Amino acid sequence: MLPSLVPRAATGPNRSFLRTLFCLLFSLLRAMVSKFIESYVTWKLPLEKYALKPDHPFEEDYASCQMAIIPENFFEEADKGMIRFKKTPKWCFCDEGIGFEDGTTLEADVVILATGYDGDKKLKAIIPEPFPSWLEFPWGLMPLYRGTIHPLIPNMGFVGYVQSNSNVRASELRSMWLNRLMDEEFKLPSKEKMLYQFYKEMEVMKKSSRFYKNHCISTFSIQHADDLM
Repeated sequence: MLPSLVPRAATGPNRSFLRTLFCLLFSLLRAMVSKFIESYVTWKLPLEKYALKPDHPFEEDYASCQMAIIPENFFEEADKGMIRFKKTPKWCFCDEGIGFEDGTTLEADVVILATGYDGDKKLKAIIPEPFPSWLEFPWGLMPLYRGTIHPLIPNMGFVGYVQSNSNVRASELRSMWLNRLMDEEFKLPSKEKMLYQFYKEMEVMKKSSRFYKNHCISTFSIQHADDLM
């Protein structure tokens, strides 16, 4: 429930002057709430003990959808030595398991490479030419209008690519929106207007977090839902 306490960003796409002014006036309150949550999490969890405390404020994690759920008894198992943490820029396999840059090793029978997935790379592999080169044009990340339509790629929608506080809710709304678009119940604006709308949203994400390329709209997810409706 903690993330729901963080107010939305002081700026947002298509926000009226009075609404922007109101949010700016309460920006100090937003910072205080964010700092309180950050202090509470640091007090509640042994992050400093295991050198897991991030070097950036809690608000940036929230704004970039980098929230995590800790499994039951996670730190209890760490206290027993069943879970060990190691930060290193380089590592390699060795006879015992894994060797690190500082010369230490970690015995391991099985190594799981949890590297995530490169969604952009996979999309480029299945989309026909010339569209793969346009996926991240012109700002280095996919410009999805309403989190769904790429203005430069016709007859294709992307559902679930843009993250929010609740991906299920956001994806359901986008699916309904896309369904009505396919039924020609409304028409899309021009390519220029769609790109400009995404540009304004990207500016909001940039102000919220250095991790804005995560395609996260948590700071204006309610407004995004309103736009879809």
